[in-house]
Amino acid sequence: MDIADMVKVHPSTVARVLYGCYQIMQEELSKGDMQIGGLSADGTPIVVEIDESKFGKRKYNRGNSVEGVWVVGGVEKTPERKCFFVTVNDRSKETLNRIITTYVKPNSIVRTDGWAGYCDIPLLHDGTLTHEVVNHSVEFVTTAGVHTNTIEGTWYGIKQNVIHRHRNKKMTP
Repeated sequence: MDIADMVKVHPSTVARVLYGCYQIMQEELSKGDMQIGGLSADGTPIVVEIDESKFGKRKYNRGNSVEGVWVVGGVEKTPERKCFFVTVNDRSKETLNRIITTYVKPNSIVRTDGWAGYCDIPLLHDGTLTHEVVNHSVEFVTTAGVHTNTIEGTWYGIKQNVIHRHRNKKMTP
């Protein structure tokens, strides 16, 4: 039994009410609630892995063309695994800088792949971010132990729970 049946209203009414609740929750979240990283309780910088992923499906179920939406995400390497995910129209340096400035606290260690859009990370938050890079065309873990496996695994888990037909701009807010 679904909500519409339980309260005896049309499903579109339930959808409108739930969407309104979603908007209110989104507006009530403060910037501080959404930021991750920064310094731990003992003063050491928290590592935040950042990556972008395409949520989509193959056009006409063939070839390399993928319709869908780009999502930029970040996850802390802490037991809490705080994270953020933002849909974006592009993966430009300006877009990535805006997202990192909004969602990552100063004094964090930011780990990314070698995508050129991440090149300005050391300049953000008045130069308080440390940027560590792993070049996936060379290796998946550097000799210093730098990797983005945590965010890559997070993408896998998210995509397992989002059905293919919902991986588009309309269904991914």
